[in-house]
Parts: sequence; structure tokens; C-alpha cells
Amino acid sequence: MRPAAGRPATAAVVTVGTELVSGIAIDTNTAEIALALAGAVVEVREAVSIGDDIDLLADTLRRLVASHDVVIVTGGLGPTHDDITREAACEALGLACSRDASIVERLRASVLRHTDSRASELLLAQADILNGARVIPAVKGSAPGQVVPTPRGMLVLLPGPPREMRPMLASLVADLAGEAPQPYVVRTSGMSESDVQLVASDLLGDREDIRLTVLAKLGDVRVILFGRGATSDQLRVAGEAIASRLGDAVYSTDGSTLPETVLALARARGATLALAESCTGGLVAASLTDIPGASDVFLGGVVSYADRVKCGVLDVPEGMLAHFGAVSEEVARAMAEGVRHITGATHACAITGVAGPGGGTPGKPVGTVWFSLAAPEGTTAFMRSLPGDRDAVRERSTVTALDSLRRALNA
Repeated sequence: MRPAAGRPATAAVVTVGTELVSGIAIDTNTAEIALALAGAVVEVREAVSIGDDIDLLADTLRRLVASHDVVIVTGGLGPTHDDITREAACEALGLACSRDASIVERLRASVLRHTDSRASELLLAQADILNGARVIPAVKGSAPGQVVPTPRGMLVLLPGPPREMRPMLASLVADLAGEAPQPYVVRTSGMSESDVQLVASDLLGDREDIRLTVLAKLGDVRVILFGRGATSDQLRVAGEAIASRLGDAVYSTDGSTLPETVLALARARGATLALAESCTGGLVAASLTDIPGASDVFLGGVVSYADRVKCGVLDVPEGMLAHFGAVSEEVARAMAEGVRHITGATHACAITGVAGPGGGTPGKPVGTVWFSLAAPEGTTAFMRSLPGDRDAVRERSTVTALDSLRRALNA
């Protein structure tokens, strides 16, 4: 792939599947692919989802390979009747397929499990490789990827399931990146997307050798710097300057997620963690236990959704609940202290709030969430009014709880 001098390499992403265009499933592949390609200095200019329609997909691919250096297709490579990507690619490029004997051999055990010859043939179709294509072996799943040369660059066929697509994408991007510097990522929590972007943009000024992207999830904002002529050292210096200006909102510059950062800080401080969750229903604990090895510092938690569990397990006084209500500073403090006492953890965080859609009152509307942290230095509490629907309030609460633990461990 050699774009004309003076212009960046461009790409298009195509996701295939009727389930995507009908609303049954949500496309997450495009965002992953676009971000990965940006690190390889390839700019995604188009993204489209196509149903299981061979003619429409072939027409789309024909147009895109003429317009872009890289066209990546995900989906439609599996062993069912609606997996039509290989056939559409052949039609678009005017190529034939040949069955790869080594892939057939790898699929043999799966083929033998089928009693219907039609199912066996559909499975073996995954071994059909476009003439001239390079195979990307399947790390997970059964369908291999393919890289097909085009007059302008390449057409890349990848499986649709994210767990199967990701290892192949990583391999492809490594090849495309060559000597391109890896993006520098500054991860923050507790600041708005617009505030983070203004800080980063002001520091970069009118530099043309660095491209800035800001990605925001609920309560979690990332500044990503891509080299457009800048070296790795120049990216690092710029990223460190941005991180310094953002201050304690920054939780990592080494790629660590917020849960990973919390666990690493706890290990470094010799601390242990516990949780008492109500409105988050165990989401904070799940985010920590998603990380292998978390058990060395995360001792456990209590999902005290019902008031009787708050009283019976966490020893929250019934009178306190009756007087202040479950969503209150007093109850949040009692929950944190209760779970810290039960587990023996050095640091315990409690979350209790109104996630909605019902349950709100004029004094405690939906989105009212109390957090408390019980630590050796004492117990603190704070309230946040979190916007959004039920899922958004719960996700924001999860990030806020993790960030409060991070800040306490850093104090």
C-alpha cells in the first residue's frame, strides 16, 4: 500500500450482516478498526453497514476499493447460508476462489461432527480463498481472514465476531504501521470531554505533525495523540505536557484502564479493597474482577439492594434508613464502614442512589447517587447528580466509585 505522495492513506470499513442494519445487533467493530488504523497512520473516511445482500455488497466493495487504499470488511465469513462476503468480494474484484487444503485439514474435526453434508459444505466454504490473497490464520473461531491486493491497495476480509476479529486486526495493523509511532494515550476521569479537549488543543496549538482525537465514554475521557510526522519521543513529550496540565484527572498514560489502575495502586500501597453496592448492582466489583489476579487486593463486596440486606448484613441501623432514606449520606457512610468491618479491607467504597427510571422524588431525583469511602484516615462521603437513563447513571456511578478509590489511594 503506497498512497500518492503528499496524501495520507485512506480507508473504509464495511460491516456485514442483516442483524446490524435491522437493529438486532450493534456494530462495535467499526470503532475498534478506525482507532487501530489511526495508530497505523491510516485515516478512515467511510464506514457502512450492509445487509446480507450479495449484489449490494459487491457494488459497495467495487466503489470503495477504487476510492480507498484500505477497505476492511467484517462479517459474512462464517459457515451459514447468509455468509456471502467471499462471494461478493469475488464478484467485486473479478476474481475466483480456490479451496485451501491446509485450512480444510484444520476444519476436518469440525466437519466430522456434522451428519448433514450440506452443513459440512458450508463449513468447508471457510477454506475458500480469493486467488492471490494472503491468509490471516484464525486465532479464535474457524474462519480465516484474507488480504486481497487491489489496484489501489488492499481489501481485507475479517470475521464479524469481535473476539475472532481482534487478533487478526492486531496482526494487520502491525504490518501497516511499519515504523509509525504508537499513539500516546492520556486517560482521564472526573473531567468533561469539552474541558479535556480544550486543555489538549491549547497545548498542541497549531502543530500539524500530531493529530488529536478525544474519545469519551460516560465519565471516562481519553486524549489520543497520533503521529503525523512526529516521532515517538515527540508524541510522548506532548502527551506528558497534556497530562501535567490535566493534573489529578489523569489516571494513566501507559494504557492501563481505570480498574487496572485502582488495583495497581492498591498493590503498591499494600491496601485491600471492598465494596458495598446498591444501585450499581455489582458493576464495580465486576469491573475489578474482570482483571486477572484481582483477588490479591480485592477482598469482596456486598450487593445490598434491599434495605433488609443493608441492615442485616452491613449493620446499617433501621432507624437511620427510616429517617434519612437509603439514598443518603448517612446510609452511604454506614454501608462503607459495614463492609470494611466485615471484610477487614483497608479501603471500602459504598454506592447508593436512584438509577431510575422510577423512584425519584423532588428532593432526590433520578440520578442522585451518594458515595462513601471508609479508609484508615476516616470515612468521607459525597453526592453526585448524574445525568442520563438508568444504564448511564449506573455506568457513571461505577466510574465515579472507581475514581474515588483511585484518588484515595493516591492521597
